[in-house]
Amino acid sequence: MRVFLVVLTFCLLSCSTPETLRVRQFHLRDTKAASGDLFIRAEMNKRLHGAVSEEARKLRRGNYYHLRWHGLRGEKPLRIIFEYRQTRTGALVRKIEKLLPPSKKGAQELKFIGKEYEKNGRVLAWRATLYEGKERVAKKQSYLWD
Repeated sequence: MRVFLVVLTFCLLSCSTPETLRVRQFHLRDTKAASGDLFIRAEMNKRLHGAVSEEARKLRRGNYYHLRWHGLRGEKPLRIIFEYRQTRTGALVRKIEKLLPPSKKGAQELKFIGKEYEKNGRVLAWRATLYEGKERVAKKQSYLWD
């Protein structure tokens, strides 16, 4: 019976298709908060590493987006378009476009921190689109995006 369950588990895992594009987000609000969650605390420590003064720590507050992709052909240049709205800009949609060399897998980090974060507020909604050449390969968006 155990062998059957192990084989069944491996079959189910092999049938699942991993996502081409993953977006991981982190919002660093308070630089002094001691979270009970070890993962959140580790992420805070990573973002605040090297910020000694209170002013430097304040400039690290904001939104961090880590985009990771894999399973591409790696033959054509990549283009990432990240569209977003912030609290103080209303319905205005802003856009960041990154052009990258061909690759089968990779990662890119986008930061909305410092003066921009203080002036425009936190990111409310976002959409990330990945292109390989002219072909759209993947798209992810927040649940608040239209």
